[in-house]
Formats: sequence, C-alpha cells, structure tokens
Amino acid sequence: MDAGEETIDRLVALGLTRYEAAAYSSLLSRRGYTPAQVAAYAGVPRQRIYDVLAALSARGLCIERHGSGQRHYYAVDPAVAIPALLDKQRQEFEAAQERARAQAAALVDLLTPAFAAGSDVADPLDYVDVLLDRRRVAERAVSLAQAAEHEICVLFKAPLVGGREENFAEVRVPRERGVRYRALYERSLLDDPELAGWVRQFQRWGQEARVAESLPIKCNLYDGRAALLSLQDPITGTPSLTALCVTHPGLAQTLTIAFEGLWGGGQPVS
Repeated sequence: MDAGEETIDRLVALGLTRYEAAAYSSLLSRRGYTPAQVAAYAGVPRQRIYDVLAALSARGLCIERHGSGQRHYYAVDPAVAIPALLDKQRQEFEAAQERARAQAAALVDLLTPAFAAGSDVADPLDYVDVLLDRRRVAERAVSLAQAAEHEICVLFKAPLVGGREENFAEVRVPRERGVRYRALYERSLLDDPELAGWVRQFQRWGQEARVAESLPIKCNLYDGRAALLSLQDPITGTPSLTALCVTHPGLAQTLTIAFEGLWGGGQPVS
C-alpha cells in the first residue's frame, strides 16, 4: 500500500467517504485547486465533485474562496482540521446516544402496560414442561430429587438418561436429608453388572429397591406433587428423548396410586 492509499484509508476510518478522503488528500498537496482540478487529481467524478467539496467544507476540512471569476478550494491545516473533525464526531455520537436513550425510554413506557397485562394472564399449560434433550432431562431429575422433602418414588426402566454422576446424585443427596426413596427396577436392567452395582450402592445409602419383570413406563414422582415421565414410541417402542415434567398434584397423586400397585407386586432385590 502506498502512502496516498494509506492516508485515504486512515481518513475513511475517521468517517470520510473515499471520495472525500481522496479530495482532501489532494488539496493538501497544493495551495488552491479549482473543482475541476480536485476532480482530476483525486479521481472523483466531475458530477460528484461539488457535493464532495461541500461535505469537506461542512466538516471543516477545506475552505472556499472566489477570485478571478473562479472558485478555489484550500485544505485546512490537518493539525486544526483533524482534532475538530474528531470533536464533531464525538458531539454527533453523544447526540445520537441521547436520542437513542429517549427513544428507549419512550418504548419502555409504551410496552410496559402490555407486559403487565400479559403477566396477569395464567398460561393453562404453565405446569407442563417438555424436555427434548437428555442432558436437560437428567438435570431436571437431579434438581427435583434435591428439592424433594418427603418421598421419591421411581419406576426405573431403560433407557438410562443420565450417567453415573447424575444417577448417584439423584439418590445420595435426598437420602442424606432423610428423604424416603423407593425404586422399582425392571429386571432386565439388573442383568447389567454395572447397573446392578449401582443398585447395591443405592441400597447402602438407604434406597428401598424392588424388581418387576416389566414396567409400563419410566416415571419419577416427587412428594406427590410433581412427575417426570419419559415415554416410548407406542408403535415402534423406540426409546424417546422427550420427557414431560408435570407439576400437578392431582396427576402426581394418581400416578402414586399406580406406583403403589406395581410396588406391591415387586420382589426384593437380592
């Protein structure tokens, strides 16, 4: 990049157009140019040169003088013009910021009543949360378990959602607080030596564990008020990554009744 191009680029960075930067750079090299001369030296189209020179004059970068029936344009000393340009830019920026703040304040005043009115409207499905990601399902299970105060009841069947860390935290933390924890496992899960080892550890922490040949659904119940259900595709039986978290005491209590029936038919884990 030559010195002329570098000068133009730096002027453009200060907010000038390339035509304005080229014209000011050309004016610096001579005391007085006619508009035609500026256009020729700066490479600015003749039909644009008067607009460009007017913009430079407005920015304080050049001055216009008349003599011998012609207009001549002179560059203002950069030591004066550039600081003045920066100061003008600062003033324009501050004015724009003040206008933006005023518009934002007006917009807040306009939108706040609508938000307040909407906040008073209850969502009929506010108690249902659809979870589409394994990580979110595992995090929700741990969160609900850690918030439980009295009892957790679990129908445990494949697929596993969380890993060892999540499953251990889901049992250990509430048991440390004295929360009763009952889990009914589908028998096929205990064929896995690692999972069987998990269950033995859970029992050492005080989990009450039983086993059933098969379970209709994977379900966690918390204090008879919330339920976390993981469903399978009813056609293919493919494990679904979708779970429903329902905070509804009526549903949770109904599911607890179903859990008690299955629990009564379960066998102790040997």
